[in-house]
Amino acid sequence: MVQVIENLVSNAVKYSPNGGSITLGAALHKEGVRISVADSGPGIAHDELPRVFERFYRVDRAYDGAASGGSGLGLAIVKRIAELH
Repeated sequence: MVQVIENLVSNAVKYSPNGGSITLGAALHKEGVRISVADSGPGIAHDELPRVFERFYRVDRAYDGAASGGSGLGLAIVKRIAELH
């Protein structure tokens, strides 16, 4: 679960503007714990949402992940770990 939080926070930092905000949350539910990460970035277009957890998928094709080591795997890893739990 540490990896999940690291990946979600990393994405929030990458896509939030300088001086933006990131909010972390956790709440108990009868199914378990719900973790949330929200940021003040530009968001994801509705038509892109179904694909954001695909391996190597990048919503912002203009973003140069090479500088930060991004590979487009972060959210796919999050999905896989969440499914295993």
